[in-house]
Amino acid sequence: AAEIVARGLTRVMLWGHSSGAAPAIETARRLTERGVRVTRVFIGAQLLGTADERGAAAAELTALGDAEIAARLTADSGYTELAELNEAHAEHIGAAYRHDCVAAHRYLRAALQSAPPKLAAPLPLAVAAYDPHTAGPPERHRDPLLLADQVELHDLAAGRHYFPPTPPHEAAPAVLRAAAPV
Repeated sequence: AAEIVARGLTRVMLWGHSSGAAPAIETARRLTERGVRVTRVFIGAQLLGTADERGAAAAELTALGDAEIAARLTADSGYTELAELNEAHAEHIGAAYRHDCVAAHRYLRAALQSAPPKLAAPLPLAVAAYDPHTAGPPERHRDPLLLADQVELHDLAAGRHYFPPTPPHEAAPAVLRAAAPV
C-alpha cells in the first residue's frame, strides 16, 4: 500500500490469486484508509471456506517438510518447472510457498472470525472448472459476500488452479468485462 501511495496513484485495481487473495484484500483496506480509490479487487482461485478449515489447512502445511511441499507443487501441475531445479532450490520454493499460504490461511481465518468491515470495491471472483480448490456446491461461491457487498462470479469453463498462465484466453475476458465499466 505504501508503494502504491508513493507512486501517486489515486485509483487502482488489485488481483489476488489463491493465497495472494489475502494480501490483495488487506492492501485494498490500507489503500482505502489512505484515500486511494480501489475500484476492483479481483480474487482468483480462492474461496473463503470456514475458520476451522483455514486453521486445519495452516496446521497441515506447517507439518510438511519443504521437499514434500515442493513435490506436491510439482505434481499439482502449477509448478512443473520445480522438477528442473536442484533439490535445495526446490526446497527453498517449498518453504516460501508454506510461508505465503500459512500467512494467507491465518489472515482469512481471522477475517472469518472477526467479520471486518466490508470492502467498498466490487470483488470479481474467478474460479476455473477443473480446480479442486474451488470445487463443491455453488453456494460456496457466495463466501466472498463476507468481504464485500458486491461479488461478481466468473466461472471459467476451462483451467485448473493456476489458470492465468495456462488458459489466459479464459481469464482475460473475465478481467476485461469487470474492468470495462471502470
